[in-house]
Amino acid sequence: MAQRLYSACTYDFLLITYRLQITRSGSQICAPHRQRRDFNSMRNETGGSGQQDRSAGLTARLANVLAGGMGSGGRYEHRDLFIAKGKGAQVEDADGKRYIDYMLAFGPLILGHAPRVLSEAIAQSLETGIMFGAACESELLLAEEVVSSFPCVDKVRFTNSGTEAVQSALRLARAFTGRDKILKFEGHFHGWADNVFISVKPVAHMGLASHPKPVPMTPGQPKSVIDDIIIATWNDFAGIEQIMSRHGREIAAIILEPCPTNNGFLEVAPGFLEKLRTLTSAYGSVLIFDEVVSGFRMALGGGQELYATVPDLCTFGKAFAGGLPIAGFGGRDDIMSLLVDNAVSHLGTYNSGALSCAGALAVLRELKRDDQAVLKHIQQLGKELIAGFNQVFRETGAPLSAGGPGAVVSVYGSPIIPRTYRDVLSHNKELLSRIHRALLQRGIWSFARGTFMISAAHTEDDIQETIQMMKRVLTEDIKSEGACA
Repeated sequence: MAQRLYSACTYDFLLITYRLQITRSGSQICAPHRQRRDFNSMRNETGGSGQQDRSAGLTARLANVLAGGMGSGGRYEHRDLFIAKGKGAQVEDADGKRYIDYMLAFGPLILGHAPRVLSEAIAQSLETGIMFGAACESELLLAEEVVSSFPCVDKVRFTNSGTEAVQSALRLARAFTGRDKILKFEGHFHGWADNVFISVKPVAHMGLASHPKPVPMTPGQPKSVIDDIIIATWNDFAGIEQIMSRHGREIAAIILEPCPTNNGFLEVAPGFLEKLRTLTSAYGSVLIFDEVVSGFRMALGGGQELYATVPDLCTFGKAFAGGLPIAGFGGRDDIMSLLVDNAVSHLGTYNSGALSCAGALAVLRELKRDDQAVLKHIQQLGKELIAGFNQVFRETGAPLSAGGPGAVVSVYGSPIIPRTYRDVLSHNKELLSRIHRALLQRGIWSFARGTFMISAAHTEDDIQETIQMMKRVLTEDIKSEGACA
């Protein structure tokens, strides 16, 4: 059924554009009711339902000029969407159909679409300069904000993407230790670079759970990428101790997502991060937290704040800048000092661009404002969504469950919440895919894997509508096909 649903779709490219509506009268995010009114006026500009086939025509044109019809392979599951505009927590496609957006451009839009504070910061930076290739005030102020946010960060550097930040952190760890091997966990994602795009979603040749084997994720990766990678099982205390007892003196770094989400949220077992902290210290390895998803979303200081465990280095991005292309890495002064005088090389023409820094600075200040009211709002709505989903699953008898830290909500294809990547392999992925497509038809846009990300722009009404749409999907769309029997 999932294949039949997809077969009619042409390859597509997701185009999300900010429509900057600059208002000098204040710096707060638009109130929910005003967001909806603004969006309605935007809808009228597009002609509403008079453009029923425009998306199909545009995606067909795009497939002629854009390889695969998509700007990123991660957009495959919603390749039939062509977005015209977004405001607050909603987007509108080229046919005038509106969606409550829980994708948030894969997570960066922590304040929603076109928030006023970000629009104003961008406009001001456009007047004074986009980038200089030299130090500027917005870089200085942003660095100070980051250092004050993460427990582990004494010094920081900025990059343009999370993938770049991870590569820089790994290079530093190898230079600092004089070692080559990196330990990562099965199911964790650290970007698409060859040397870490390994065992993210393996389905074969994985070895035993107690001794996972490294599995490259795409054709084009050289066989040598697995030479310096050791794979471990998440939340496996005995397994990590055995690996470190055999290879600890060869391992430059252990890198992990403290809040892994790429296979559904896999919460860390109590004491596991502390165990990693103890082992890396004992063997002289560097502990790296990949906070690209968790930083400034799960908590202001990411997973290291949430779980009170301080790594040596961390990476961050996504929610960090509200949608602008900037990320970074930081950590202990003795490790970061290797960058002084280019002793360890870290380059990038677009690093610390004035416009991106100004935008990120505006976002971080908004997240910190009023005792972090934005993050508290997001967490509360996420918890309500989890509770509502689980009630629907109980009422309908659907073999599903929901969980997560709040800022990220995961729907799992099983009544039992998983603890490791291999737990997820037994889940009903086809059912999750069908739910994703049915929700999309009903105006709810989420990740195909069952993930929902919450922004400051989402409201109680959005949450309740989403819960009701989930119930209708299970009782009307999916149940009629016998999927929940």
